Amino acid sequence: MPPTPSAVAAPQQRYELDDALVAATLREPDPSVDVPEALVHDLWRHQRFEADGLTTTEDAAVAILDPGTLNTDAGPDFQNAHIRIDGMDWRGHVEIHVTSGGWFEHDHNDDPRYDSVVLHVTLHADMWTGGLLRSDESRIPEIVLYPRLNTPLRKLLHAYHTRPDDDTLPCAERWNQVPESTKRDWIAHLARERMADKRDRLSDRPNVSMEEILQERLFAGLGYAKNDAPMGTLARRLPPDTIRALDTPKDREALLLGVAGLLPAPADLLDADRATADYTMDLRGRFRRLQVRLDVPTMSETSWTFFRLRPPNFPPLRIAQAAAWYADDALLATDPLPTLRTALAADVPAEALRDALAASPPDFWTTHYHLEKPASEHTADLGPSRRETLLVNAVVPVLLLDAARRNNTSQEAAVLDVLCTLPASSDRIVRRFANLGTEAQSAFEAQGLHQLYRNYCTEGGCLDCAIGQHLLSE
Repeated sequence: MPPTPSAVAAPQQRYELDDALVAATLREPDPSVDVPEALVHDLWRHQRFEADGLTTTEDAAVAILDPGTLNTDAGPDFQNAHIRIDGMDWRGHVEIHVTSGGWFEHDHNDDPRYDSVVLHVTLHADMWTGGLLRSDESRIPEIVLYPRLNTPLRKLLHAYHTRPDDDTLPCAERWNQVPESTKRDWIAHLARERMADKRDRLSDRPNVSMEEILQERLFAGLGYAKNDAPMGTLARRLPPDTIRALDTPKDREALLLGVAGLLPAPADLLDADRATADYTMDLRGRFRRLQVRLDVPTMSETSWTFFRLRPPNFPPLRIAQAAAWYADDALLATDPLPTLRTALAADVPAEALRDALAASPPDFWTTHYHLEKPASEHTADLGPSRRETLLVNAVVPVLLLDAARRNNTSQEAAVLDVLCTLPASSDRIVRRFANLGTEAQSAFEAQGLHQLYRNYCTEGGCLDCAIGQHLLSE
């Protein structure tokens, strides 16, 4: 157990009590005992600290472009973060501890799953601060939050320990007192705001082509929440032109699965049936030849999550679907932007865009979810609901960026209209508002509800919210 810094004493204050002078010393909590790690997660998630002028322990400038998504499974605490360190953009995981020594205490330095951590966040410095290493012995940038807290730690702890057991929305009890038109207008405004945010997050990479951005967002969307970061890494390691240059679909599949680190070794195939072993060994042979020619660094198998995933979401099948986008006449076989613009101008744009995202891997994948053993027969095609999710989270933001770069306001309007014709998602946040009586009528409104919940309801932004303003005015 690494040593921890002593309690920080506040200036002494003297109080007169029954003509006696009593010296009282206020102390901040002992960091190793009194601060739950979940509180530090909350500080990072909601950025409750002074971020201007933020630097690492090595004095490198840090800009937090996206803190990432809280991971509720095994692995790093926040996934798919976007951090700019010393002018260089990094996308990957963020790990958080109360003190830096937690990194070694939890053996993250020996766990390859943590090699994709791009930033370590600690509340308090200790003897390990600034000296954290990944399993490959590379150093990890680190920031210390305590000197930058906007609120005294004592108050943060009190608020944390006295918070309600649930996260009921502040205006839940009076939600029905707000006119329906007020709610719908505000939700529409927030939907446009959220889509503009998604567009702008893509625009901070001016030297990356539109088709590279689209490929990365499509791959990440295939990865779902648990594998979006490694899928994005895979897309960045293999630009579209590299994949297109290969002669056969099998070579493209071999390259993607091989760089992903998901081709089993021969020893892993001892119990496999003949068809599975033959297919996998053929991919291994193809990748070995391609790797000699292309020299692309491979990812670690431990970068990928299978835990608590339904088999249709297993990474090998999702990567095979991504490879199918490069088949003849498929979306990524050539520059995809003209295809998407044409689909946007179709009589039923949402249907045309959904069709453009179709992907059908080889027949092998109709009886496999990975490369070690067969499964019962199933469809390997990319389903319509997943394609609709990709439209919302990948295609629409890219088309909005394309419209902005070409100053095409009619395309921007057409893209937002597509969102209004797509069905709403049925996730936890959308259901929360449905329980209050406000059901999302489209993917467009679902985006507005997400913006409302994340940027206002959970941030105490009632004074800046049209719904909150209406209730407060009464």
